[in-house]
Amino acid sequence: MNTSTSAALPRRHWFKVIVWGLFAGVLAGIAMLLAMALLRLVFGWPTPTELIFDRLFPLLTVEFFIGSLVKAGGYTPLKLQGIYGALGGQIAVAGIGGVIYALYLRWRDRRETPADHALLDGRGWALIIPGVLAATVLLVSLLWPTLLTNYRGFPPPTARFICALEMLITFSICGVGIMFFYGLLDRRPEAVRGDGRAPTQATSVGRRRFLAVGIGAAAAVALGATLRRLFQMGTFSYDGTQYSGPQVIKITPNDKFYQVSKNLVDPEVARENWKLDIIGQVENPRVYSFAEIAAMPSVEQETTLLCISYGIGSGLCSNAIWKGVPLPTLLAQVKPKAEVTTVLFHAADGYYETFDFKKAMEPTTLVAYEMNGEPLPQRHGFPLRMIVPGRYGEKQPKWLTRIELLNEADGRLVKRHGCGFYKEQGWGREGDVVPTHSRFDAPQVAGDHFEAPFKVGQPTELRGMAIGGDRGISKVEISADDGGTWQEATINQPGTKISWSLWTFMWTPPREGEHAFLVRATDGNGTLQISEYRDQVPDGATGLHRVRAQVEH
Repeated sequence: MNTSTSAALPRRHWFKVIVWGLFAGVLAGIAMLLAMALLRLVFGWPTPTELIFDRLFPLLTVEFFIGSLVKAGGYTPLKLQGIYGALGGQIAVAGIGGVIYALYLRWRDRRETPADHALLDGRGWALIIPGVLAATVLLVSLLWPTLLTNYRGFPPPTARFICALEMLITFSICGVGIMFFYGLLDRRPEAVRGDGRAPTQATSVGRRRFLAVGIGAAAAVALGATLRRLFQMGTFSYDGTQYSGPQVIKITPNDKFYQVSKNLVDPEVARENWKLDIIGQVENPRVYSFAEIAAMPSVEQETTLLCISYGIGSGLCSNAIWKGVPLPTLLAQVKPKAEVTTVLFHAADGYYETFDFKKAMEPTTLVAYEMNGEPLPQRHGFPLRMIVPGRYGEKQPKWLTRIELLNEADGRLVKRHGCGFYKEQGWGREGDVVPTHSRFDAPQVAGDHFEAPFKVGQPTELRGMAIGGDRGISKVEISADDGGTWQEATINQPGTKISWSLWTFMWTPPREGEHAFLVRATDGNGTLQISEYRDQVPDGATGLHRVRAQVEH
């Protein structure tokens, strides 16, 4: 470009440069989010939002988490707030990237002969390529422990590669998008020619900017549609499902089984992609297909699961018949070394959990692939999950993809993962053994009282459940006078040591007025249920279920 032409090119004011750079970054950010959402929807590739959440969540204290949950008005609103914040944050970062890109080009213009910019200014690659690579390397390094996540169930090594590739692809889309949109928004007219004729591009600047806005708007519409689809697939409609009340039966139907999920959208594992790695302190590390596990000698066992968030009398407890391979049978094939002390489990959704090797070797510790005679539902861990009797639900990972056997020398791993996803946050500080619980299910309970009044002299059947962890239930007692006296209920559907028992008690109201009912159970070892009340946060609830009854004539 000659000097006269260079002088004819206009210099841009820094404020206009920043505005167009910000606008370009925002539009590129929308395109990046659309790519992330489509990869999540179509291929199950985890988004950086999900990976960052899983990386940070265990680092929060349980007190902070519960406080945030209360302020948000529940777990679902808290998740939604997190989504909105993450989307807005990524758009903001992309906008800042656009500003940096615009200022970089302006700096280059001031140091050298200003260029008649092409749609993708070649000078920009010197900033965009290192920026994309640096962002990818930084995120991969920070999120390395969570890169085992893959919502289609790919094995951990493949999952790590996919996560890194997803970030490289989407960050590249953002970088190129910044260059593209800025080229449309801020392309300057050509200099006045030597023959004095007007530049041919001068009249098309408005059309290019309209094109940029149109492309950005189309991307935003597509992003909105994709996010709505992910929302429809999400956990919001079923997370927190409870099972209690008069409809409770011995074996909980699969679609009624209680639900708690950390995820925005649960995994939909493809069985053909799925593998189970067993590694660590073993003589014979192996990778199993589903067919290989299903061909092993299997057992069926009735086992009750109870969430650590179970509140006294709540419904975060359910019972099912599980079919699978005892974990000791599976581990015998890989030959654990003598010094193994701990077992670490990884799941397709990035969840991890540990418990001691002694518990892992109990014959009732199961890797299950059927639930009530059907393949595991996706929501409950298809194709393989852990069943660990006597431990809270948080100790029983779903969508299992890897088992690691650790010894004392694996201190770094134990320190990082040993507490488990929720345990690291501060749940279960006093242990993870399920205490004895009992509750009233019928007649219908509404809050702290029976919904309908009783009638004087009219017999009424009370029903409920009792669970003793992995110790069974030997006795259930009812008090109709707030603990003054106790009468034994009938255990009409006894459970095993690892499943709940259902009980009934006939009561004839002797007089009108209010009566306070209590229920307590004795486990199979003869130990009476703890009567002292303790909230479920952070160590799991204890105490007796108390329900008021109004008696009328």
